[in-house]
Amino acid sequence: MSDLRIQRDRQSSLEASIDNAAIFDADCSAAMVATTTMITTYPTTANTFFAANPTEVGGTETEGGAATYTTGTQVVYALNVGTQVPSPGTQVVCHAVGGRWVFRYDG
Repeated sequence: MSDLRIQRDRQSSLEASIDNAAIFDADCSAAMVATTTMITTYPTTANTFFAANPTEVGGTETEGGAATYTTGTQVVYALNVGTQVPSPGTQVVCHAVGGRWVFRYDG
C-alpha cells in the first residue's frame, strides 16, 4: 500500500471521527475506544505502535450500569506514550494527535 493511500485513509478516518465528535463539543479532539490486538508480533515495550480494533461502547446508561464492548474488524495503529505494555485485548482511549492515534497506558 502506498504512503499516499495510507495518508488518505487516515485523513478519511480522522474526518469521520471529527464529524461525530462535533455534535458534543466543537473544541474537542477526535477520540475513540480501541481494543489492543496482535497482527503478527505483539509489542513487548511501551512507547511503540500497537495494532488495535476500534470498539463501540454500549450498555444501559444508568449510574452503576455495566458497559458492553463490540470490537470491530478494522485495524488501526496507535502509539502508546505510557510506561507499561497493555495486555492483548485491553480497551484504551485513543486520541487523534498530529494525524496519528495515541493512547497512554501506565498499568
